[in-house]
Amino acid sequence: MFLERTQPADKRRREGAVAGYDLSGSYAQISYWLPGEAKPETVSQVAGEEEYRIPALLAKRTDRDLWLYGNQAQKAAERGEAVPVRDLLQTAARGEEVEVAGQQYDPVALLSLFLKRTLGLLAPILPLDRLQALVFTVEDVSRPAIDALTAAAAMLQVAADRVYVIGRGESFFYYNISQPEELRIRDVLMCELETAHLKTLLFYVNENTKPVASFVEETEWEEVRPVVWTGEEDEDSRRCACLDQAFCRALEQILGERAVSTVYLIGEGFEGEWYQESLRLLCDGRRVFLGNNLYSKGACYAARQRLAPQETGKGYAFLGKDMLRSNVGMYVSRRGADAYLALFDAGVNWYDAKKECEFLLGDSSAFTLRITPLDGKEIREVQVALDGLPDRPAFTSRIRLKAELEDAATVHISMEDLGFGEFFPATHKFWEESIRL
Repeated sequence: MFLERTQPADKRRREGAVAGYDLSGSYAQISYWLPGEAKPETVSQVAGEEEYRIPALLAKRTDRDLWLYGNQAQKAAERGEAVPVRDLLQTAARGEEVEVAGQQYDPVALLSLFLKRTLGLLAPILPLDRLQALVFTVEDVSRPAIDALTAAAAMLQVAADRVYVIGRGESFFYYNISQPEELRIRDVLMCELETAHLKTLLFYVNENTKPVASFVEETEWEEVRPVVWTGEEDEDSRRCACLDQAFCRALEQILGERAVSTVYLIGEGFEGEWYQESLRLLCDGRRVFLGNNLYSKGACYAARQRLAPQETGKGYAFLGKDMLRSNVGMYVSRRGADAYLALFDAGVNWYDAKKECEFLLGDSSAFTLRITPLDGKEIREVQVALDGLPDRPAFTSRIRLKAELEDAATVHISMEDLGFGEFFPATHKFWEESIRL
């Protein structure tokens, strides 16, 4: 017998306000979605302007016990009036104490302080106690990062069951499926240019699967780097032309291999008009958008999907780099008929995937896992033998199965013999195995 309890969000939560928080090593952005509104909005640091990017740092003043954040922290640190603390999430995930002016600070508490100050910008519109879901989108998702963000939010009285953490690729996925269909009739490309180098995310789908398998392919282009300005007009013009040519070469490689209908350009690197040649290439039969708040809005769409799955979202399974790309299950007997028991569905984050169930073995001391990839690979059946199990009649060996993912492509299973009541006592013999998917 297999029991699974799923607690749906109540009506108030399903229809409640949500927020998406984009946090990187250099900046933060916050979007929100109020009940009854057609789409998310983004918090600006200055009323009436599109100043969405908040520098991701704290700084403690040298002359008194005062912590600054964002632009104030950055300016005070540049003037030598405060000691900066950067890489807040990465430091909290590592659990490393932070030393400032000879004093030690808890890294999670500092992360929580930054969240408190930045979410304070949202408070006049949406107080924290009204948030039904808060979705963080980060560059690299890991269990330590999830734990750090959950703990930091808990310090602000945001319950763990209202906090979610997703990667930027997943945020891009949710943003795309929430846009009009004409924007995604073919692949969708996002070009992100920040302080380091160009990064592209390519959204594409496999329409031959149900649900539709969706992918985001992430590529780093280290040869395409933002302009380092010199202040000399001729030299800066030359550098802009070189960057435009490098960007053009990268685009020609991408667009030569994929049919792209829509392009998004995001990041500080796209400020100015240096990419005229590249823009002509991009605008040839495609729609091109320039902006900076796509990730935080995507996190808002993800939040709403978590609380109240929309019809559009139900038709897609996102198979990102941290996602399981196969359905994993097994056939069991129910009331004398074969039935499929799902262990994992494609699209689940590998670090969240855990399952426990019990079943009765048939006339063999082995069972079979069925692995059904959604990325075009062949269906496989893997036999798992329980060597040394006592010889018993069919359906008199109860097995407890625990399954979890070691990474996005490896499932680890453990089995325990529970016997069958007083007739066939449990031996509690234990087996375990790792299977590549």
